[in-house]
Amino acid sequence: MKKKNVLILSIGVIVILAIAGVFGWQRMTASTAKTTTAMQTSTVKRGSLIATVSASGNISAPNAVSAAFASSGRVAKVNVKIGDTVKKDQVLMELNTTDLELTYKSAQKSLASAQVNYDQTKSDLQFALTTAQANRDSAKASLEAAKAENAQNPNSLVIAKAALENAKITLQSAQTAYDAVAWRPDVGMTTQASTLQSATIAYQSALATFNKTAATINDSALVQAQTAYTNAQTSLEQANKNLDTKLATAQLTLDSAQVSLDQAQRNLDNAKLVAPFDGTVSAVNYAVGDTASGTAVAIVDLSQLQVKVTVSEVDIAKIKVGETAVMTLDALSGKTYNAKVTAVAPVGTVTSGVVNYSVTLEITNSDGAIKPGMTATLSIEAERRDNVLLVPLKAVKTVGNQKIVTIQSGGQAIAKPVSTGLSNETSVEITNGLNEGDMVVLNQTTTTTSTGNMGGMGIMGIGGGPSGPPPGQ
Repeated sequence: MKKKNVLILSIGVIVILAIAGVFGWQRMTASTAKTTTAMQTSTVKRGSLIATVSASGNISAPNAVSAAFASSGRVAKVNVKIGDTVKKDQVLMELNTTDLELTYKSAQKSLASAQVNYDQTKSDLQFALTTAQANRDSAKASLEAAKAENAQNPNSLVIAKAALENAKITLQSAQTAYDAVAWRPDVGMTTQASTLQSATIAYQSALATFNKTAATINDSALVQAQTAYTNAQTSLEQANKNLDTKLATAQLTLDSAQVSLDQAQRNLDNAKLVAPFDGTVSAVNYAVGDTASGTAVAIVDLSQLQVKVTVSEVDIAKIKVGETAVMTLDALSGKTYNAKVTAVAPVGTVTSGVVNYSVTLEITNSDGAIKPGMTATLSIEAERRDNVLLVPLKAVKTVGNQKIVTIQSGGQAIAKPVSTGLSNETSVEITNGLNEGDMVVLNQTTTTTSTGNMGGMGIMGIGGGPSGPPPGQ
């Protein structure tokens, strides 16, 4: 019985201790909670806002050429290597010119011979023309002299002609009278016969005188002078024709020789491949001894580079010729370059239902590090606003159709409706609703802290320390 009572007492003590422990732990862990709200803010400022359109593409060189010889030939000299910087008209490569030089010298001789022939032909023809002119002038002078001589004796022929006419009339009268008595047997003894005989002799004498006078005046000097003049004039005209035709033939021969020489010179010049502009050698395709028959040297102007990018139809209206851009390159990390829009395609291309437009930008290769083929990312300035109110983009929230910005005022967060304008990836223009200097809330953080009480509470003298006053009192 005694053991049973002891067991019951022990169990009771354990229960009491457990209950006391629970209450003691609750008291020890009781705490006071405190809530704190922190706001990340930004000041509304005035500044410039630039909206950009992002695009990417590969660098290209608009001034690039693959230079080739005009005709094939064996390479005699190679004066450049890949990477060399060259100037316009610098000789890059040369062909063997032995045969070309022989052809050129032969053409020179042919031209010289043609020139001599032309000069001699011209001299001979001019001499013949001068002689013909002198002969014509001499014949003309003789003709004029003959005409003058005839003009001095006009009466001789008139008198001779009148005498001839009178003798003819007398002869006709004598013939008529003779015919009237011709029937008579003694007609020969008649006066009429004697008169007819005398008239006949007189007529023949007058005719001879007339013919002599006429021959002296017309048929001799004047006719000969006229004939000589006509012949001289014909010779002069022929000399003029010869001068034109024969000299033209000689000129054609001379011109042909000059053309041959010019071609020979061009062939010699073409045996030297020269740079068409300042640039950098990007390829050398032949060595000395090779037969060049295609592109020999490629040159690119690295000072004038461009990039072509595609811009969607949503953004293309924002892009204008002359607008600037900032460019970065995958191959040149940490560097930025300037670019400028030089062309915007007027017609778009449709790919899988998406309309894009080609935009060309010229690049300022300030340090010469940019190479054709590099991948470029560009931010093209599409629109710019200066002296406008700006807030960070994340400060603006949209509730329904209303833009809302939370501002800090008197330690409180107050939501205000605003009107916005231009925006980019980081900032937005506020056109109404805020003032310069306002503090906008970007983020709010709420923190709850607790203060614990570790004091014990004794229950029946257990867990709270000994009861009664401390020792020594």
